[in-house]
Amino acid sequence: MAIRCGNQAKHTETTYHENIAAVRACHRGETHPCNWLVSISAGWSSEIEDWVDARSVECGATSWELADGRGWTCAAGHEHIHAEVRDAERWDYADGPEEARRLAAVGVASVGMDGGPILV
Repeated sequence: MAIRCGNQAKHTETTYHENIAAVRACHRGETHPCNWLVSISAGWSSEIEDWVDARSVECGATSWELADGRGWTCAAGHEHIHAEVRDAERWDYADGPEEARRLAAVGVASVGMDGGPILV
């Protein structure tokens, strides 16, 4: 459900955000497009009326800093914790079991890019 944003200081035309949290962050001046990479599959695009090859693109949804300052989140549900926080808490993102094993070898817990655990 799109919600109309009334932040005229930021938007010169009618703008809609994905949820209330995004609208609130926009009014605080704390939003930017999400740069989390997402995969799109090959297929027909009605937007450009042409075939589109599979590729990775930036999410683009409205994103903002988490209230606790640990990282950021976006209206599509992506979340990223800043490197300084991960370092202080002795954990990091891992791309799979092999990287998780390397992190474990130096005493760092691993978390998958989806936020879940990686079993090693």
